[in-house]
Amino acid sequence: MTTLKENVHTLNNLIISHDTLKAMELFYAHDVQMQENEDSPRQGKEACIEHEKMILDLFDLDYILIDQAINEAGNVVFSEWEMNFTNKETGKSSKRIQVSVQHWHEGLIESEKFYYNRSPKKM
Repeated sequence: MTTLKENVHTLNNLIISHDTLKAMELFYAHDVQMQENEDSPRQGKEACIEHEKMILDLFDLDYILIDQAINEAGNVVFSEWEMNFTNKETGKSSKRIQVSVQHWHEGLIESEKFYYNRSPKKM
């Protein structure tokens, strides 16, 4: 059985290599809950993947992992990411710093919450 640290490393590599949908397929629990800031959470892997597909249809995304803390005993991961995105229609680019908090259970993410400023910096 793989450790939380190994799973997180694989997840990060998939995200950085533009394979976010595969990462979600592999590591999101069927009944995952995903929340952005204080918005209502999305429920279920399918809803989360559909939302991500919608984002990927609109933007080219590049992620840079800034910092990460993994609590193996508590099955919690804190990650700080720089997210650079370019609007596919207009070509305009923006940058956002985002923190995610993931709660894992039996090798899968059962909840994830993102914290970020809704007004990204223009590049």
